Amino acid sequence: MTDLFLNNRQLEQLDSKQKVEYFSRLKEFCVSEYSRKNRGLGYETVTKVYANLRNYDYEIVGLENIPKNGQAVYVCNHSNSHDILTAIEIFKNMGLNASVLVASDDLNVITRTIFRSCDAVLIDRRNKNSTEQGVYTLASNLISGMPVVIFGEGTWNLHPYKTMQQIKIGSAKISAIAEEPIIPTIFEYVEVPSICKKEKELYTKCIISFGKPIYIKRDISLISQTNKVQKILENRRLQIWRQLETMKTSLKQVKSELYLNHTYLKKFDGLGYTYDSKAESEFLFSMDGKNVANEFCLDIYGNLIPGITEKEEGKKYIKK
Repeated sequence: MTDLFLNNRQLEQLDSKQKVEYFSRLKEFCVSEYSRKNRGLGYETVTKVYANLRNYDYEIVGLENIPKNGQAVYVCNHSNSHDILTAIEIFKNMGLNASVLVASDDLNVITRTIFRSCDAVLIDRRNKNSTEQGVYTLASNLISGMPVVIFGEGTWNLHPYKTMQQIKIGSAKISAIAEEPIIPTIFEYVEVPSICKKEKELYTKCIISFGKPIYIKRDISLISQTNKVQKILENRRLQIWRQLETMKTSLKQVKSELYLNHTYLKKFDGLGYTYDSKAESEFLFSMDGKNVANEFCLDIYGNLIPGITEKEEGKKYIKK
């Protein structure tokens, strides 16, 4: 084995001993090539400003599951434009400067600058080299003592009742390289059960639930271990939905107008973002290679079907 940069398929084909050797070499590489001094000049400012911008409270569950030094890969679901700032603020309030993996391909210069000031690792999801380097940089930050946060779904999950889209193996790879655990983490933004006019009216609180540590083994399949993390995240979110009595398992339980109203506001009235559904659909992933439904729109009969509601059409779902 001479190649240090194997793709996922090549990595899966290695035997157990080769996998262990491979991750040992990757760890050495990350320490030597990607280590950097984390200054975190923006954490304090960003946290204070965002605390005054958001209009919902936090409820934190599972603090006992966080390692004493905070060092872990926090794998989170991805719901809306608040997620990255939520992660920065929550960890800062716990006395930790977390390095968050952020897609830069949909950000403007100002937003990129803000996130860089908080030691975010910016990647261009359209570029495989960029995403690979992002994994190695995040692993290096974790090795150097920083908690790292990754939104494994790759884009927002806007499905009306599906708990999560499929997460990718990057988080398991980071964990295997750094030899630090994964903490499965749910950000559950509790939505109001009514039609809204502004995005800032959508949420009553955000529940942050930290699960028990999962230790990724270097000598077995990262795909199988990623699927285990996926299942744990999905089950935890289902538990929260049951507790909140917001559980849905089919389109029959979804109120069309409410879903379309809330989805429109998330996409086009969120803090600092406009969500390009067509572009974002390229970053959805499925293990079986099938097309992935992430959004729903109305057909000519008024029924919800997989599809995108464009901005001009969606305006009709906003309360006047």
